[in-house]
Amino acid sequence: MLQFVCMSGLLGLSYAAAAADANPDCKSAKTRSIERLMCRSPMLTRMDAELTHLYTLATAPKAGAAVSAIRKQQPAWLAQRAACAKSKTQEACVRDVYLARIAAIRTQSRQARSADDKGISLGPFAFRCDKTDDVLDITYVNVDPGLAWVTIKDHSYPLVQQRSGSGTRYEGDGTLFWEHQGEARWRGTTNSPEIACSRVTTG
Repeated sequence: MLQFVCMSGLLGLSYAAAAADANPDCKSAKTRSIERLMCRSPMLTRMDAELTHLYTLATAPKAGAAVSAIRKQQPAWLAQRAACAKSKTQEACVRDVYLARIAAIRTQSRQARSADDKGISLGPFAFRCDKTDDVLDITYVNVDPGLAWVTIKDHSYPLVQQRSGSGTRYEGDGTLFWEHQGEARWRGTTNSPEIACSRVTTG
C-alpha cells in the first residue's frame, strides 16, 4: 500500500492514500472532494509527497530566514487547494496549486533544495532571454507527464511536458518553453513570437 501525508497533515490532520477500493479514508471521501481526487490520482499523490518533503526541509531547525514566511503562507495555500473542489477542471486546478507551491518553496529556501536526490523536483533555473531584461525562472517536477512552472516579469505559467523529437518541450495555455542543451525557446502567449533564451550559469 502506497502511503503519503497530505500537506494538511502539517497542521495536525493526516491521512494515508492508496487505491480507492483498498483504503477506508478513500472510501469515505465525498464525491468531488479533494480527498477523493488525491486518492485516485497517482500524479497528485507524488506531488503531495514532494511538497511534504520540501516543506519539512524548508521549516526544519536552522533552515534559515525563510522558515517564518513559508509557515505563514501555508494556511492560504491550503485554502487555495480547498477552493479547487469547486473547479470544473478539478485535477488541473489542484495540480497547478501544488506546482506553484513547490516552485515557491524551492525559490524561497536553499534548505529545501538540499536533498534533490530524494525528491522529484529541480530548480529554479534561470534563463536570460533576447529582447528583454527580465530573467526567466523555471522549476521542474518529474511526474507523468512532466510539469514545469515558469516565472517571468511577475507572471507565472504552469506548463505540461509534450512529446519532442529533440530537447524537452513544455506547453501551457498558449505558452511554450523548449530547452535543449542549455539553450531554450520561450513564447508567453499564442500570438507572441518565440524568443531565444540561454541558461544563466551560477558560480
